[in-house]
Amino acid sequence: MTKVPGIWLLASAFAPLVALLAVLNLAELGRAGWAVLALCVLAELLLYLSLRSLSRVQPDPIATTSVKRADERVLAFTSSYIVPIVIALFGGSDTTKVVGTVALVVLLALIYVRAGLYHLNPTLAVFGFRLYEVTAANGAVTMLLSRADHIPQRSQLKCHFLGPDVAIQLKGPP
Repeated sequence: MTKVPGIWLLASAFAPLVALLAVLNLAELGRAGWAVLALCVLAELLLYLSLRSLSRVQPDPIATTSVKRADERVLAFTSSYIVPIVIALFGGSDTTKVVGTVALVVLLALIYVRAGLYHLNPTLAVFGFRLYEVTAANGAVTMLLSRADHIPQRSQLKCHFLGPDVAIQLKGPP
């Protein structure tokens, strides 16, 4: 994983959830809630700047043999946001609610990092990236984030690898 983009992919993947939880508990959190919201906005901004800096790095080629859309995986991951929000809204005492919510968000983040699910970032979907499962000529399967509406089955792509099986295409279609 490219370190700096990886950090901001992680932070920005959970920033919308944490921001929503902060808004839901703003009365209780006071200034700390506003600080959390500011950090969430900062995480999104730093992701944008990190991706811009990544565009100055030489891309690697992928010769594709098959390409499949995989956007439903992002939606499935984003749906895991529902449980912490339900706890925040309907949880019991303040202490129980905070501990339960924080524990679930930490668990989700841990799974996200340990499984290398950086491509399941809902913020990138909001930025217009689509998720594709690309099989290369050598048989390697790569999860590709791209703004392209269509990627031909057999094509030569230029991508920036974020990990051994995750890449991002920062320029337009091939």
